[in-house]
Order: sequence, then structure tokens, then C-alpha cells
Amino acid sequence: MKNNQKITLDSSFALSTLIVLLIALYPSYSSWFVTIFFLGFALIYTFEKKSKSLKLIAVISYPLFIVAFVYSIINSMS
Repeated sequence: MKNNQKITLDSSFALSTLIVLLIALYPSYSSWFVTIFFLGFALIYTFEKKSKSLKLIAVISYPLFIVAFVYSIINSMS
């Protein structure tokens, strides 16, 4: 495994762990944490080099981020 991929996998694991802990501590903000999760994954995998499968994760994460963001905004208004 390349060093860049190891850093990316470590950072995505750290982000996932942090989001799970935050959801456990503050369940009322879970939709915002999910929004941050998808944005984080999109950003982490956007800057990964030379791997089309990891770029696909970024391409999928951006629309999921937009959906989660819109849901969070609508949910916070009601």
C-alpha cells in the first residue's frame, strides 16, 4: 500500500470514528454530523491521487453531502 493511500485510509477512519462518537454524544445534531461526514469523505478522496475507485467515492460523496445538507437545513427550520 502506498503511503498516500495509508494516510487517506487513516484519515477516513479517524473521521468516521469522530462522527460516530459525536452522534452518540449529541443525537439531536446527527443530521449535521452526517452532512459533515459526507463532506469530509468527499474532500479526503478528492485529493487522493491515481486511484479511480477512490475518486468514485468522492464523486458519490458530493451528491450525498448536498442531500444531507438540504435535509439538515429543512429539518432545522421545523
